[in-house]
Amino acid sequence: MQLCIEVSNVQHISSLRIELDLNRNGLTCIVGKNGVGKTTLIKSIRNLKVADTFSKMAQPGAIKPGSKISYICDGESYDFEYDKDLEDLNSRAVFPASLKKQIEVEMPMPWGQRFNTFQSISSADSDIRTAVMLEEYFTPTQLILLLADVYGDSKFSSLKEVRVGKNIYYVMPLGDDRYVREDHLSSGEFFLISLYRKIKGTSRLIVIDEIDISLDAAAQSRLVGWLRKFCAEEKVNIVFTTHSMAIMRTMEDDELHYMYSEGGVIKTRLTSYNYIKSLLFGFSGWDRYILTEDPMLEGFFKFLISAHGISNFYSFQIIPVGGGDNVVQLLRKNSIEGFFGSEDSVIAILDGDYAGTRNERQINTFCIPFSSIEKKVFEDYQSGKYSLVRPLDMEPGNNKQFRKAIKKVFGISDLDLYIYLNENYPDEVAVICRILEGFLSRRDF
Repeated sequence: MQLCIEVSNVQHISSLRIELDLNRNGLTCIVGKNGVGKTTLIKSIRNLKVADTFSKMAQPGAIKPGSKISYICDGESYDFEYDKDLEDLNSRAVFPASLKKQIEVEMPMPWGQRFNTFQSISSADSDIRTAVMLEEYFTPTQLILLLADVYGDSKFSSLKEVRVGKNIYYVMPLGDDRYVREDHLSSGEFFLISLYRKIKGTSRLIVIDEIDISLDAAAQSRLVGWLRKFCAEEKVNIVFTTHSMAIMRTMEDDELHYMYSEGGVIKTRLTSYNYIKSLLFGFSGWDRYILTEDPMLEGFFKFLISAHGISNFYSFQIIPVGGGDNVVQLLRKNSIEGFFGSEDSVIAILDGDYAGTRNERQINTFCIPFSSIEKKVFEDYQSGKYSLVRPLDMEPGNNKQFRKAIKKVFGISDLDLYIYLNENYPDEVAVICRILEGFLSRRDF
């Protein structure tokens, strides 16, 4: 299922569009500065399921003439537009109930669905007590493992699952017919149980605003691995917002999305943890910053600085941002917002395959004389210039396969590749050294 959400003229947002591929069965982490529109997006998704979301949750004036939210699901469009009689969003189209059941949205306090289940649990206490007395319960092994791993605590080993009608509740029997209900646990523990219940339900899309609330940093980072596992096993998609660096650090390349505003138009794009860390949290205590694509280039530059005795008047930091486009975007951002420092305190050095492109033509942007470290060595291997002690058992099809193969079979490290290029391509290496020395010293480059 493909779901596209378009928000127009809601609160401070003039335009926002996001597409969710629910066939992906994975995590989508949305991060951005405060007030950019993350919570408005979550409310917009919730509005599809609960039509009075904005009238109850948004500040007065958030919905106004011209406000509109459109949902495009597998080619069918469902529009919610401003209704002057209701002074709220209204739709003539009926979103299929079968699709609504596939969506769950969890908001922070006091709007979160988990905070509204306390009364339900309390009302079922008599039935829960009877089940505990009669030992009519089940052991939720997977949930126990989840809680134990996330919190590093064995106290959940006695957790039991009680079924009252169609509802499921969780308790920890204490003996003498006493027990601890799930709503008596800490807010973080109760949240995880509520989230587990949603994952095991019928939903294909689970959306959570501020997933890090009530969880400490260690619990946050351990939770992500479980969520990724659940997405694969249960065929669900989990979309969440966060301000937690602990969570961002655990996200994979295709999971972390940065939300930003350009003149009221809200956009999102895939980005790396280093990019987000730099943009949202910044670095301090450094005079110069070198932005580059990946740890391979970072290591190469550090090697050259050491091997060639490049002196540095300025303290510096080399930041592997991830992808040439992200590097240049971050460079442009700094020139406008100055979160690293002045424009002349930051340069970008990209792989040579960006030479001649618009990325290379950006101010303070350079390319190494090789298409990339790995590609150059692989090209030399194919031409016979870079030889191995013995042939590989299977011929690699590309430079990435080759890099993995020589590391696994022969133990060839990144440092070995740096040394090879340094010894065999002195003229090309000299070009890179001049860039580094010119930038890190007080001389022009």
